[in-house]
Amino acid sequence: MAPRLNSHTGMILIASYLVLLLVNSLTVYLGSLIFTSFIVLGTHELTPLFAVLLSTGILSLICTFAIPFVRVYENYSHKMFTTPQWMGVYFTINFITIWLITRFAFQLGFGISSWMVALVLAVILDVLQGLAIKSLGKCPVLS
Repeated sequence: MAPRLNSHTGMILIASYLVLLLVNSLTVYLGSLIFTSFIVLGTHELTPLFAVLLSTGILSLICTFAIPFVRVYENYSHKMFTTPQWMGVYFTINFITIWLITRFAFQLGFGISSWMVALVLAVILDVLQGLAIKSLGKCPVLS
């Protein structure tokens, strides 16, 4: 059975990407301002603003790409994911992606002091992304 997609799928993915980019960028930027010894943005070649847009753009893209794969899995298993399951998926994606992005700190301009920072940041992003995506789902333009 092929997965069913509605006519707004493309717009939903674009809107999801933009919302995730905004949430991720603000969270990482504010985190770097508050916790300066744990989160570092920028290099000698990248400004902190460009570093946050580059690294959170990648994070947002990976999070957005996960949506169709989870939907296909839901269609084949004939079970819809619950909110806690979605949060588990996004927590895992956030943690792994943050850890991988920060391994390329010289190229992407986003560094952290330890894996614990990635864990805490993934939890915070998970909650904020969940709230943002839930509110996006209530948007009458995309319904």
